[in-house]
Amino acid sequence: MRTTVTLSDEAAELVNQYAESARVSRSRAVSDLILRGSRTKPRFKLVNGVAVFDIPGGRRVTTEDVKRFEDDEF
Repeated sequence: MRTTVTLSDEAAELVNQYAESARVSRSRAVSDLILRGSRTKPRFKLVNGVAVFDIPGGRRVTTEDVKRFEDDEF
């Protein structure tokens, strides 16, 4: 399929870098990157109906952390 897209400067730079490193056309780079992104597992899971984010290397937020945050004034 042929189409025209408008990319941000940052996205265009990523496409160009990928295309150059993979030695593919920009069109192929855009397609590859879209497909790769769509196959990525979400970094959250539902636990008892609540979204729990999986942050590699992150620390667990405790009830005490939440209470301290609630006590802070903005």
